[in-house]
Amino acid sequence: MRSVFIHSSKFDTYSLGSDHPFKPYKATMVLELCRRYGLMDRPWMKVHEATPATEEVMAEYHAKEYIDALKSCNTGYFDFTLLHYGLGTGDNPVFEGVFDFSLLVLGATMAGVDYIVRGEADTVFSPVGGLHHGGYGHAEGFCYVNDIVIAIQRLLKSGYRRILYVDIDAHHGNGVQDAFYDTDEVLFFSVHQNGETLYPGTGFENETGEGKGKGYTVNLPLPEYTDDEVYVRAFREIFPRLVEAYRPQCVVAQIGLDTLKRDPLTNLRLTNNGYCEVMEDIRKSCPVILALGGGGYSLPDVVRGWTLAWAILNGIEPEDTFAGSVGAGVYGHGFGELKDPPHRVSDALRKAVDKYVDDKVSYIKSNVFPMLGITP
Repeated sequence: MRSVFIHSSKFDTYSLGSDHPFKPYKATMVLELCRRYGLMDRPWMKVHEATPATEEVMAEYHAKEYIDALKSCNTGYFDFTLLHYGLGTGDNPVFEGVFDFSLLVLGATMAGVDYIVRGEADTVFSPVGGLHHGGYGHAEGFCYVNDIVIAIQRLLKSGYRRILYVDIDAHHGNGVQDAFYDTDEVLFFSVHQNGETLYPGTGFENETGEGKGKGYTVNLPLPEYTDDEVYVRAFREIFPRLVEAYRPQCVVAQIGLDTLKRDPLTNLRLTNNGYCEVMEDIRKSCPVILALGGGGYSLPDVVRGWTLAWAILNGIEPEDTFAGSVGAGVYGHGFGELKDPPHRVSDALRKAVDKYVDDKVSYIKSNVFPMLGITP
């Protein structure tokens, strides 16, 4: 195993605003907690200091007009014409260094791709990557650049085929879906809170691709109040079957943590126990994994969750040698604890949640699986 954690201390210098929920500095907190728990000291691991990508790399997917617009507001300047590109909104504010920040996010993700393509790593994690809402010609949903699309395109050009993209963020990965909706070179699987109750209002089970891509988009929407037990069961009804049928050469995983019950922007009820079970399944799905952070807006929960994710991706157990000392458990529920207490919704809620999820799983098995040659 060869693992790379992609980071840059420069992420700490960028801010989308004091009240904005997206905090780039969370990556530094994850790295620090990983070190505390002895998760960065194995001989097969390294931390890579990311550098910005070039405009040319951004242009591998994004429209020139959009890139020019994003670049024009790098000084923090805003005029109303930028709204046409999704810039200057509450979700995607204009701030000083916004273009530089976007290039750094992209550079971090592309560094991970380069490690994989060169055969120098089989496990890569870039916490500030995973901006799955970014469009070809616009920003949306806190995402100024779609680093995922550009990464997958680069992997395809480098000879990788059968790339499986799995997205466990609470929000549907609409920007990635749009980019690969008509191709069979990427199998897209997203499990998320349903678009009836959460932005971006897409990702319904009947969105299954078109043309050559028919059947290669698989969406599993979940209702509000989905807890660990239901989430893991639903995920395991679909994901392992996709892996078995598609036999991916590389898995690109957006491992957002806004599914957790304390997240302020979503309405699911997971703990990091269910999250860890799903991460174990992702780890087993393919020898080559590019993991990207994505969302998560309860900062202590994100830091602990991504620390656990890094441990799982590397097949090791966290150990806090400072447990019980002053400052221990700063991100946990007690001294040295990374795992959440269990949580289960009420029986009344569970009955409705189960029914909803069973209907969606049944639809996928009956209507999407046959397109992929999978027996329901």
